[in-house]
Amino acid sequence: MTKGWALTLICINILFQSSAQADYALMCDDPQYHQYIEDRFAQLEVKNRRLYSSTLRDYELSLATSANPYKIIGDLSRHLKYSAQFDPIDEVNAKIRRVFDHTDELSAEEHLAGLVFDNFSSETHSVGVARAWIAYRQKEYAKAFEELLLSIELSGSAVLSSFGPDFSLARQMYKDGNVEPVLAYINKTEQFWTGQRPDRLRDVWRKMIILGCKIQFDSVDTIKAVDLGINNLELK
Repeated sequence: MTKGWALTLICINILFQSSAQADYALMCDDPQYHQYIEDRFAQLEVKNRRLYSSTLRDYELSLATSANPYKIIGDLSRHLKYSAQFDPIDEVNAKIRRVFDHTDELSAEEHLAGLVFDNFSSETHSVGVARAWIAYRQKEYAKAFEELLLSIELSGSAVLSSFGPDFSLARQMYKDGNVEPVLAYINKTEQFWTGQRPDRLRDVWRKMIILGCKIQFDSVDTIKAVDLGINNLELK
């Protein structure tokens, strides 16, 4: 009697945990999850278009009023990853050249100070991501994959070590079925983006990739992994 009651409790516990951890009955194949992802992609595009406009305004304002050359370069660099998605290719290339033009205008002391502070790593990453976007939009896929990996060929970046790299192109690549380059990008971030949060994100993304899940490459993925019931899965 006691053994039967214990077995019943174990079964109830398993059923409870499954219902608590999985909001999508078919996990990654659930139509409701697919609809959620499509909605998220639409929201992210709207957000990126809004950021395209606001970062362009920030750069134009800095160029007109700021005496701080680092702010001008930083504002243009932040704009680049949005410009690379939406502007004509020639215009994106012109903006990339402008980053280097602004850098060339720095005095020797200013240039040295920028190298000491963060080795211009955020700006280098932005330019690399923009170049990767250009290649991808022109269907030069091998070059796009190469440029994306080169964009995180960095060392000693305080900003990227804290906040991580840009995943906008990785999101698009994965959505289009380019799994291996995205996985290589994720793996390479281990060289500089460390800590509990990035480790958790990488673990979730790798599991989702193995299971063929649609991914938004955002911190929200850690929550959706629980909803999908894959949070604690051990996958090889």
